[in-house]
Amino acid sequence: MPIYKFEDKIPNVSQEAFVHPEAVLIGDVSIEKRCFIGPGAVIRADAGTVIIREGTNIQDNVVIHVETGPEAIIEKNVIVGHSSILHDVHIGPGCVIGMGAILLYRVVCGNGAFVGAGSLVPSLMHIPPGKLAAGNPAKIIKDVAPDQASSAREGVQFYIELADRYKHAMRKI
Repeated sequence: MPIYKFEDKIPNVSQEAFVHPEAVLIGDVSIEKRCFIGPGAVIRADAGTVIIREGTNIQDNVVIHVETGPEAIIEKNVIVGHSSILHDVHIGPGCVIGMGAILLYRVVCGNGAFVGAGSLVPSLMHIPPGKLAAGNPAKIIKDVAPDQASSAREGVQFYIELADRYKHAMRKI
């Protein structure tokens, strides 16, 4: 996998995480155990720190970047859907970021918050815990339903198991 030192910063990846060989990690990136980083993901921490906590999955073609100074933190057991863009964010535990969502500078998602697929979350927006935000620009729509929260927990578990399967069974042919 392309892992790049940038200046004096070197990505740190847990031995218990799976990072696809076609994902790119640059600079001050930390990926904890039981994470899944999909093909085409780009995590670029050349100007700040990106931390991806345990059990989080970053799906195919996700881009994560951070400006000078702040950190981008994706807490435990988060689902970040395919082709999302996250910039200078703090995503709380158990959140779901829908496919193709764009979260601009310094967005904060409280614990268990959801962002709808294709949404554009404006800079500095705070999504309270357990709320669903969607649209362009994103607005708080409603509470996350119990069945949605349950599905998210199942999705997190699926990707934790998938990361382990990939580590043991994926071979280039």
